[in-house]
Amino acid sequence: MFRLLGFLIGSAVSIGAILLFLGVPEFHLSNPQLDKGRFDEALEKLREKKIDVAIVARESAEQLSAAFEEMAESPPGSTELPTQPDPLTSPVAADEPPITIDPAEFAPPGTIAPVEQEIHWHAFWNPFRSKIAADGFVSQLEKVTGLDYRVVKVKAGVYEVAFAYDDDGERQARLSQISAATGLELPAL
Repeated sequence: MFRLLGFLIGSAVSIGAILLFLGVPEFHLSNPQLDKGRFDEALEKLREKKIDVAIVARESAEQLSAAFEEMAESPPGSTELPTQPDPLTSPVAADEPPITIDPAEFAPPGTIAPVEQEIHWHAFWNPFRSKIAADGFVSQLEKVTGLDYRVVKVKAGVYEVAFAYDDDGERQARLSQISAATGLELPAL
């Protein structure tokens, strides 16, 4: 009881001392006219953006309808849009590698694409403790050798770097290519 009374008296004295030294604070209640002006400005900006989006959508629809009209006017055997070159048939620059498309990547989920030849993966380096370290190693190897690598999670905290091969001859050739490009001594298994 005395503790509670002492706490209340001490709190009242400290609040009184603060008010005496600093003065009574002035509370600025919000100005309704100022708030209404800011609200109106925000609404006007939203209306402008809505108009801009409507203009862009209308222009896109006009371009799309014009493209359909061009396709309808073109001969029946033609399936290309006259304004857009086909990226798959356009000439490739000499320094760019050709684009290869794997149909298995585009198969719907749950379907099994027919596999002509089974691809094996060979882990050729000591396991890494983090995926970040393994990814860094893979990115450097890809820059140096130009081969495709994968990071395989064996279990929590164990990540291996592997490359794909079809047969033992290709595996040996890739190991020797990695050794020649990086200077790493890889065991020939």
